[in-house]
Amino acid sequence: MKDGEPEMRLLPRLVSKGETVCDIGANRGLYTYWLLRFGTRIFAFEPNPRLVRVMELRFSRAIAAGRLKVDSCALSDTVGEVVLHVPVDAAALGTVEAAAFAKLGDAPTESFTVPKRRLDDVLRDKVDFMKIDVEGHEIAVIDGGLGIIGRDLPTLLIEAEERHRPGAVASLRQRLEPLGYTGYFLDGTGLRPIEAFDPAVHQDTTALNEAGTHRLEGRIYYNNFIFVARAQARAKLVDLIAADR
Repeated sequence: MKDGEPEMRLLPRLVSKGETVCDIGANRGLYTYWLLRFGTRIFAFEPNPRLVRVMELRFSRAIAAGRLKVDSCALSDTVGEVVLHVPVDAAALGTVEAAAFAKLGDAPTESFTVPKRRLDDVLRDKVDFMKIDVEGHEIAVIDGGLGIIGRDLPTLLIEAEERHRPGAVASLRQRLEPLGYTGYFLDGTGLRPIEAFDPAVHQDTTALNEAGTHRLEGRIYYNNFIFVARAQARAKLVDLIAADR
């Protein structure tokens, strides 16, 4: 899902000027663009070499100025190489997850063998915010970065979908809540406690177009989750957090 509008409006509450952030699954740099506008320093990770080249051209000044580093790799919980499968007509849905790839069906795809790394191995800086959009591979990304996450308690904006990984949201909670995180999901008007999330209601796949890239008009499909652990970060969101309704 790449509509992006509600979470984009929320970004100014999630980051502050001068902070260090990670854009994991950077794609063509939609989030990177706005994160630069908000004055952050960015470590971007993107496994698709063609999209990495797009980002290097698009953000050449920020890279030269030291405000952006683009790393061409897939973040995961192990080190080595992995095959990235990319739908020809939907590069944003590229995935290293076998289950997510299987659901692409007969759609024409191209494949790349790309480096696979752990976030804990490639980053030493203190991190204040992470956006993770990796088409079903988010649990592995988090498992490979639990050292940094547990150390810095960055605010997390994570795309997670049951269609890519059954039990995805429950798995996120199992990893993050013991570290002191509280989870919420974006419902189009504000934030709701993650305890109110029901995949059958909030991620009904009949609400998507045939390609699975956009929500149908008049339907609901919520796939963005915010996890906060720092009191200061939670305070910035308090007026948006609704009691279960």
